[in-house]
Amino acid sequence: MKRQANRPINVRLRRLLVMLPWLQERGTVSTHEMAAHFGVTVDELVADLTLASLCGVSQDPRDLIDLYVDGDEIHFGLPKYFDRPLRLTAPEAFSLVVSAAAARSLPGSDPDGALSSAIDKIARVIGAENVSGFDVELEAPDGIDELRDAARRRAVIEMEYWSPETAITSARTVSLFEVFVEGAHWYVRGFDLGRDAERTFRFDRIESWTDSGRADSRPISPRRAWFEDADDVQDVSLLIDAGWLWVLDQYPLIESAPIDDGQMRVRLVVTSERWLERLMVRLGPHAAIESPQHLRGLGADAARRVLARYERT
Repeated sequence: MKRQANRPINVRLRRLLVMLPWLQERGTVSTHEMAAHFGVTVDELVADLTLASLCGVSQDPRDLIDLYVDGDEIHFGLPKYFDRPLRLTAPEAFSLVVSAAAARSLPGSDPDGALSSAIDKIARVIGAENVSGFDVELEAPDGIDELRDAARRRAVIEMEYWSPETAITSARTVSLFEVFVEGAHWYVRGFDLGRDAERTFRFDRIESWTDSGRADSRPISPRRAWFEDADDVQDVSLLIDAGWLWVLDQYPLIESAPIDDGQMRVRLVVTSERWLERLMVRLGPHAAIESPQHLRGLGADAARRVLARYERT
């Protein structure tokens, strides 16, 4: 089996929530059929199923999920402890419903399958039919509480911020508005005094910050849509192999939709062609720019420049 790219474990686990009920209904299925159904490569599929085969209530092989790959066939069976009804506490049931509901949006999910049916039944029992209205609380990173406290005090901070567009760390003086979480990332919104404009900064790109001891009482504007105030914004459409969609998990997308041949069409906002170059080099042969037409060769051109530098050294 080929070595797999570093896919986030939370993405792999969510996908398994959809895969295992689908497998249970079939018992035996070919690797190629299942990989095509869930929009992943065979190697990625086998890696994820290997992870699932190590799951159980103990290290005793009799308590592990009965799952193995024989040639190009996958065989699946549930361990005997699933024959007994589970006794879930209310928090456990709620957590299960929210996690499983999120997994419904993954490629290959069957809205009428066993997983959806189980979610609906448990949700009705605990009175949580509309899980789409809940916010999932993420573990806060170190230092975020201090920054949130500074934002409540309307503090002006001095920070060192790394920009992915320029790959440069620069000093910023920011009047804080709010600290918030969206998707998998925390953000800091405020008024950049040096640039005389509102800016949103990703928390994990702030290398250091200090409280200036000053406060700012300027009015706080409502949070706007991503990149609404950015200059030279481009709407870029990518065709990307479904198994590589995880690369874009950390970026806000306009929309994504499956197309033929196991690919996804993804639209995203691009404010820097340099950033788009790095993204396309990272995706390699697994993605191509569909539009605008003048950017179609961007990734290949960047890859050639990188290779040329290695040849010179």
